[in-house]
Amino acid sequence: MRAALLVLALLAAPAWAASDFAYTQKVGAGATVIDSRPLADCKRASLPGARCLPAEELLDPQRRLPSERDILWLLGTAGLAGSEAALVIGQDATARDFVAGLLYLAGQKSVRVLSGPLPRLNGRAAGGRERGMVRSAVWTAPMRDDLWVLGADILRDKPTLVAADRPVPAAANAVVVADDAYQAIARFTRLRAGEGLAVRVHPGSLALAAGGAR
Repeated sequence: MRAALLVLALLAAPAWAASDFAYTQKVGAGATVIDSRPLADCKRASLPGARCLPAEELLDPQRRLPSERDILWLLGTAGLAGSEAALVIGQDATARDFVAGLLYLAGQKSVRVLSGPLPRLNGRAAGGRERGMVRSAVWTAPMRDDLWVLGADILRDKPTLVAADRPVPAAANAVVVADDAYQAIARFTRLRAGEGLAVRVHPGSLALAAGGAR
C-alpha cells in the first residue's frame, strides 16, 4: 500500500520542483527583500531592509540584458553576493517575475516571489536602499548556466520552443522564448517557480530564437 501511494504521489507531482525557487504568500523572517518597484516608490517606503532593484536598471532601452559580467556587477552594487535567501516583491507582476528570474538564473541561492498583495506600507515605513555606484558586495554564486539557452544552443540542439501563444509541451527542458529578455525571463519564472515545469530560457528575441531553430 505504501509503495502504491508513493507512485500516485509521483504521478501527481509537477514535472519539476525545487525548494530554492518558488512563489510565496508571506514575508518570511530573515529574507533579504528585493523591491522591484520603480526606484522612487521603493525609496519612499518599503519593507524593512529592502534593496531597491527596479527591472529597468537591469535592461537597456531595447530590453536586452547586459553582459554576464555587468549583471553580476550590478547585483553587487545592490549589496548582493548570491548567498542570500531573497524575497522579491513588487506591484507589477511582470517586472517582479523578471527580477526574480534573473536573480535565480544568476545563481542566487534561494529566490521567493511574493505573489500575494504587498503588506500595507504607511508613511512611517522606511524607504528601501538604492544601489550604489560601486559594489558593496562581490557576487560569488555560480550562474545557473544550464538554464540559459543561447542562439547557438538552439541551432545545434533544436529544443522545443515555448512562446506565449503556444501551449507548454510535456517535453523536458523546453525553452521559453518571447519578444525580448524581459518577457522571456518573467514567463520563465511563472512556469518554473509557479507551475513547477523544467523549462529553460532563451534571453534574446523571439525572432532570433525562431530563426536559430529552423
